[in-house]
Amino acid sequence: MKINNIVNLKLGSIITKSNIILSGFMSIRDRQKKINRNELKLKINDSYYKIKFPFKRINNIRGIAILSNFYIVKIPINSIITENIHNKPFFVYGEGEEENKFSLRYSIIGRKGKYLNGKVKILKNINTAVYVRQSQKNRLIITVREINKTDYLKERIKINLACFISKLIPHKKIIMYEKHAERYEESASIVYEKLIDEGYKNVYYIIDKKCNQIDNIDKKYKKKFIYKYTFKHYLAFFSAKALIGTESPGHAIELRVANKHAARRIYKSNFKYVFLQHGVMYMVSLDSKGRSFFRKDGGMPKNSKIVVSSELEAKHFIDLAGFSKDDLYVTGLPKYDRNKLNKEADKIVIMLTWRPWEYNLVRNDIKDAPYYKLIKKIIGSISDDLKEKIILMPHPLVLEGLKNSELSKYIQKDFVYNEVLENTKILITDYSSIAYDAFYRGSNVIFYWEEKDYCMEQYGGHLMLNEENVFGPVCYNSNDLEKTVDEMYSIGQKEQYIKNYRKIVEFNDNKNTERLIEHLKKDDII
Repeated sequence: MKINNIVNLKLGSIITKSNIILSGFMSIRDRQKKINRNELKLKINDSYYKIKFPFKRINNIRGIAILSNFYIVKIPINSIITENIHNKPFFVYGEGEEENKFSLRYSIIGRKGKYLNGKVKILKNINTAVYVRQSQKNRLIITVREINKTDYLKERIKINLACFISKLIPHKKIIMYEKHAERYEESASIVYEKLIDEGYKNVYYIIDKKCNQIDNIDKKYKKKFIYKYTFKHYLAFFSAKALIGTESPGHAIELRVANKHAARRIYKSNFKYVFLQHGVMYMVSLDSKGRSFFRKDGGMPKNSKIVVSSELEAKHFIDLAGFSKDDLYVTGLPKYDRNKLNKEADKIVIMLTWRPWEYNLVRNDIKDAPYYKLIKKIIGSISDDLKEKIILMPHPLVLEGLKNSELSKYIQKDFVYNEVLENTKILITDYSSIAYDAFYRGSNVIFYWEEKDYCMEQYGGHLMLNEENVFGPVCYNSNDLEKTVDEMYSIGQKEQYIKNYRKIVEFNDNKNTERLIEHLKKDDII
């Protein structure tokens, strides 16, 4: 499949009750073949849509010839809601190996690189939002996701006003946050409390009032909380001197926010950014298409510093993500300083990594998703006498779907990841970074790689772990898994696995936070 010269568009998009309608003027060139416009189709993933040309092709009258390139495509809403979160349309002609692809640019005249997006279509009955947007690299993207609170008019007004006011005030605040700005259990909260204890006055923490840990947090730390979705939150986001978080900057406002000012703030990145990582990223390779944001030329802010756990992980970021040694803090993850394992830990925890290509499939009918079927197979592989020990700890983006399935009995209500891991005897995972967290505490980790080749194909990369450097047994089928669980449940961590682990996670002295703060001081971030 070839990708030829870019399609240049003066694009319009309308989303009706039943269709996404794309229209514009195209300019396609292929030096090797003359293109018949009637052979063109619009392709989104594996689906094709008819392109209509309302005007006849007239090439001999100057001016009117332009009309012949005007096109309209209708994409039924029902066909897009089960696609990926972010979908790139292509114009194509030909079939099979001879199929040629033309990228669509979101290039409204004079507005290139403005992070524009069309009106968000809210489908309340299925909790879905659909919109056409302009990517960081000026590509046309159709986004399909759950409804965000920031999709509604009231929040959009607050965001736009906060953006305007932020231009009139000094940028002094240091903003900290964790996943979706609704958790208080990972590295950001650890560093935040240390900075408050050391007397820093300009440090604030973004958190949702609905956070299930909020009642257990000491009052002295709550004094510097900024609650999510308040005007103060949006103003802090636009006026922060630095963002320090376990996730990408988008989580500091709302993930996949459909607002051009917020997008420009994230990608233009006129702030310092420290990526604490939510887990060690020596897992799926950083050169994979599914990890493009975490590359220096992908989406990471220009002024990024990244916390890593070893020289080996640093090399991963240097070799496959384009960072320099100066961009990296080799300190270990601060959250590991408080990691512990209870002596009576006896749970078998199952947590598989998140599969973005199944996102909308899971939301529409989770029982059709390979993710769901794999979890069922894993649970079925565990001996009956150990099934009462099982805790299913799904990724947040598939949690709701699993809560409404027959697997809900294995999910603890309002679970906190840290509390579950404190009681974990065995963790079963595929490629989740939580494996590093569990092993650090003293739990055994079992890797289930039955679908590894399929998943790596979807990620567009490879796995950094292999049978030589892995820190737990690898199973490729359910029979092996059953035997391995029975064996590992009654023993401690093997010496070879500990040696392998220490090459990837060097530090175990509970001083990661101290090392990191010294780097932050040196680089004038705090």
